[in-house]
Amino acid sequence: MIAIPEEDRIIAPGGNGTFESKIKGSRFIAICAPSAERKTAESIVAAQRRKYHDATHHCWAWRELATGEAAFAWDDNGEPSGTAGQPILKAIDGAGLRGAVVLVTRYFGGTKLGTGGLARAYAASAAGAVESSGNRQGMLAEKFRIMIDYTRLGAVNHLLESFPLIVTGREFTGDVGLNIAVSSSRAGHLEEMLAETTAGRAAIERLGTEIVFEN
Repeated sequence: MIAIPEEDRIIAPGGNGTFESKIKGSRFIAICAPSAERKTAESIVAAQRRKYHDATHHCWAWRELATGEAAFAWDDNGEPSGTAGQPILKAIDGAGLRGAVVLVTRYFGGTKLGTGGLARAYAASAAGAVESSGNRQGMLAEKFRIMIDYTRLGAVNHLLESFPLIVTGREFTGDVGLNIAVSSSRAGHLEEMLAETTAGRAAIERLGTEIVFEN
């Protein structure tokens, strides 16, 4: 695992997680799933609503896959304001997740839990699903295309080993082509060091910014 600078680090769900519990007769069924965009989150929520069409409530929250002030949303779906969607979002944020949707489906069991009890139940269910999903590490990265001659490959490979980056492709033709994604905060320094290491003979093309994940 590469050492990603904190300002560029992204933690997302490792897969789909589930959690189920019963509290005073009410059944809570929670899922956590990767969801970079709100549209995807809403599709996951819609699918669960169809699956558990006879449930009393389907409450959810989502956090965008982005650094900084990432977008978010939640829905109490008929539960008292603040008792469901917000506790679910806090479970996502408490785990430091981005690009995640958590949905908690409730079958009412006949005994009211009160606002505090509801908030705790939704928070615990969400946290259980988040834990079940595991996580994976990614980073906000600048993508580069580098072209060098074969005589400089060893020196360039040695340089790349000292940076937080992922090599996403290699091409060996007349020259060597390397596609890399480097931690965004270190991209400028890498560009300078590549020029110095190759005596200005590397062709370096910036391809844009993207969030990338280790395989």
